[in-house]
Amino acid sequence: MSSIGLGNDILEIDRFKKAYERYKIAFLKKIFTEEEIKYCFRYKNFIIHFAGKFSAKEAVVKALGIGFGKKISFTDIEILNEKNGRPFVSFSKKIKKNFKNPKILISISHSKKFAMAVAILLN
Repeated sequence: MSSIGLGNDILEIDRFKKAYERYKIAFLKKIFTEEEIKYCFRYKNFIIHFAGKFSAKEAVVKALGIGFGKKISFTDIEILNEKNGRPFVSFSKKIKKNFKNPKILISISHSKKFAMAVAILLN
């Protein structure tokens, strides 16, 4: 495993919205932690915030050089926000141990149609 890495992801917001409309909260609970769900539902247009966090999680696993599966689940990665709105990555204990407490910078953007994220693994 590399000590540095870069990952990016782009997501069509309508595609994410269709999955949410079909499966509702069960869909969200497979991907997001309770804290992430609470944060996104604070906004009128919550879908774009969920889509951004989803894209960020995808970018993070790419920066780590792996994919989602047995070694890492969506809820092992938590995309939280500082008071000023800046996103940051928090990992489960399992990920901190298996990946030697990774440090990642994250940037998330969205428009009406797309959400995208870039992640940089620093260590």
